[in-house]
Amino acid sequence: MNITQIKKIPLFGRGIIESISKWIEDDRLIVLIGSRQVGKTSILYLLIQDLLAKGIEEDAIFYFDLEDFEILELLNSGVKNFIQYLTGIGANLQKRVFVFIDEIQYLNNPSNLLKLLADHHKNIKVICSGSSTLDIRRKFKDSLVGRKIVFEIHTLSFSEFLTFKEKKHLVRLLKEFSWQKITEEDFKEPEILEIWEKELTSEFEEYIIYGGYPAATLEKEKDKKIAILQELYHTYVRKDINELFTVEDIGAFNRLIKLLGLQIGNLLNLAELSTSLSCSRATIEKYLFILENTFITKRIMPFFDNKRKEIIKMPKIFFYDVGLRNQVTRNTSPLALRGEAGALIENYVFAYLVNNLALGEELKFWRTKSGNEVDFVVESGDFLLPIEVKYRAGKKDTIPTGIRFFLSKYNSKKALVITQDYLGKRVANDVKIYFIPVYLLG
Repeated sequence: MNITQIKKIPLFGRGIIESISKWIEDDRLIVLIGSRQVGKTSILYLLIQDLLAKGIEEDAIFYFDLEDFEILELLNSGVKNFIQYLTGIGANLQKRVFVFIDEIQYLNNPSNLLKLLADHHKNIKVICSGSSTLDIRRKFKDSLVGRKIVFEIHTLSFSEFLTFKEKKHLVRLLKEFSWQKITEEDFKEPEILEIWEKELTSEFEEYIIYGGYPAATLEKEKDKKIAILQELYHTYVRKDINELFTVEDIGAFNRLIKLLGLQIGNLLNLAELSTSLSCSRATIEKYLFILENTFITKRIMPFFDNKRKEIIKMPKIFFYDVGLRNQVTRNTSPLALRGEAGALIENYVFAYLVNNLALGEELKFWRTKSGNEVDFVVESGDFLLPIEVKYRAGKKDTIPTGIRFFLSKYNSKKALVITQDYLGKRVANDVKIYFIPVYLLG
C-alpha cells in the first residue's frame, strides 16, 4: 500500500498516538509490539497520517508490509540493497525520511538491519511493528540497546471503544469526569453524568462482554462478534503458538487457558494446575511464559515490606482482554446473570491500570496471613495507592475493610474504591477515599 492510499483511509484515533509521536523526531527507532489484531497496522497508518498533517511530504514517507514476500526478501537481502531500493523509489536520503515496517519479526535478522540503519543512515527514521514480544526479543540482539524505544499495543480501552462506536458525547463525558480529575479537585456529582449514565453503563456492559478487539467492536451483530473472537483465538493457537513455540501438548495448553479464565483475580497455584492438567510444573511455567509474551495473560505479584509477616509469593492471574477471556470460557451472558461479575470487573480494572502505569510504577496486590486484602496497589517508591473493587449497586460510601487495614499500616494519601454506580468521597484519618464508578475508568 502506498502513502497516497494510506492518507485516504478513514481511521479512528488511538490514545497511544500522542505518546509515540513525542519520539518521532528522536534518532532512536520505534518498535510497536502486541498480539495479533489489536490495531498495530492502523497505528502505523495513524502515525503516517499525523506526519502528513504536520507538513511532511509524501515522498519522505515509506511503508513496507513484510507479509509481502517480495518486500520481505528485499529487506532480508541486506541494508545495501534496501538503501538502493529506497533511492530508486524516490527517497532523498540527504534529508529526513520516515520508514514504516510492519511485521518486523518476519525478518531473519531484524536486529542487524536496524542497527546498520541506525548507525550509518541517521536520516532514516524507522518505525516498526511486531506481533510477538518473545520472537522479537529472540531476534533483537543486545546491539539495539539504547537505539530503540518500545511501545506495547493492547486492545481498545473503554474510551477508545466508545470512539470506535462513534459515541463522541460519551467520550467527551469520560474526559470531563475522568477519575484523575475527580481525585484532584473538589467535586459534586454532576447532573450531566446522571443524564447519560444509563447509556454509558449499557456500552460498558457490551465492552465487558465482548472486549476491545477493534474488529469485534466494529461489528454490530452479537453472533458475529463471538465468531470474530472465536476465529481470533483459534488463529492465535494455530498460527502464533505452532509457528513460534514448541508446545508438546496443545490440548493441555488450551485447557490451561480455560482454567486461567475461570480463576481471574485468584491466586495462581502451580501445584494445583499441574495436578489438574497432568502436566509437570515446568511445563505449566513454560505455557504461562508463552501466554504472557503473546499478551494474553499477565501475573501480578504481592506487595509486602516484611517477608516474614506478609504473604504470599503466589501471584494473581488476569487476562489483558475480557472479551477474549469470555470467549475462552464460552460465557457471553449479561453481567446480571453471572455470579462472576465481580471477577470480570476486577479483570477490567487490572487491564486499565496495567495499561496506564506511569514510568516507575508497578501494579501489585496486598494480602495478609490474617485475611485482609486489597485488590490492587500501585507502587512507585514511597507512593502507594490502594484500590479495591466493590461492584455492587447502591449509593454507599462504606470503606472496605481491606482498605482500612492497609491505611493503618502504610502511609497513603488517598485510596480508590471502584463501584458499580456510586461517585463520592470520604476523608478518614486525613486520607481521601474516592468512590469511582467503574465506567469512569475510561
